[in-house]
Amino acid sequence: MEWSAALELMIATNGAEPYKQRVEELFPGMLEHLEFQGWTAVRALPYLDASYTAQFRTALEAWLPKMDQTMAATPFGVPPSLGAWGSSGQVAEFGVEMYFLHEAFPKLVGTEYTLRAANYLLGTHPASNVSYIAGIGTASKIKTYSNNRGDDSYIPGGMIPGYIVIKPDFPECISNFGMLWYEDETTIGAATGWILEANAAEAIVKQGAAAEVEARK
Repeated sequence: MEWSAALELMIATNGAEPYKQRVEELFPGMLEHLEFQGWTAVRALPYLDASYTAQFRTALEAWLPKMDQTMAATPFGVPPSLGAWGSSGQVAEFGVEMYFLHEAFPKLVGTEYTLRAANYLLGTHPASNVSYIAGIGTASKIKTYSNNRGDDSYIPGGMIPGYIVIKPDFPECISNFGMLWYEDETTIGAATGWILEANAAEAIVKQGAAAEVEARK
C-alpha cells in the first residue's frame, strides 16, 4: 500500500519530492517481486534516472524465463485456474501487466502475452469455447451471477471467473446456468480488468496494423 501510494503521488506530481525519494527507497524491494506488484515499478521509470531502468531490465531478464516456464504448464500460456475458483481476473491482469512491460521494453517482452490473454478470455480456454465476457464474442456467457441473476439474465460486459477444477482433474464452467458464483459471478472490479486488457490488446493490434501499412509504403 505504501508503494502504491508513493508511486501514484509521484506520477501525479510529475516526480516531486518527497514521493520520488520514497519510490527510490522502495524500488529495489519491488524488483524482487515482479510477479506480484513489482511490475508496476515500470511506471516509475520516466521519473527516475537511467540507473533504475538498468536495474529493472536486469530483474526483468532474470524473471521472464521463470514466468514463461510457469505459463507453459497449460496450452493456453496464461495463469491457469487450478482450484475451486475461476482465474479470469488473474488472466486479465496478466495481459495488462505484460502490456506495460512490453511498452517499456519492447525488445524483451513481446505482444503475444497480452493477445494470448484476450484470446483466452474470449473463448480459447478449457471446458468450452464460450466467451467469459457477457455479451462479447460469437458465443458468450449470458447467464451470470450478477444483480439480475434472478431474471436469468446478465449485465453486458461482465466478466465471470471462468472454469474451476473439480478434484481431481475435471474442468467445469457450465454455460447455461448462472447460480454458481465461483464460476459465474460478475463484479465491477472484474469488468474493469477486462476493459484494461481489451484496450491493451486493441492498442497492440492497431500498432501492428500501422506498422504493416508503413512497411508497405
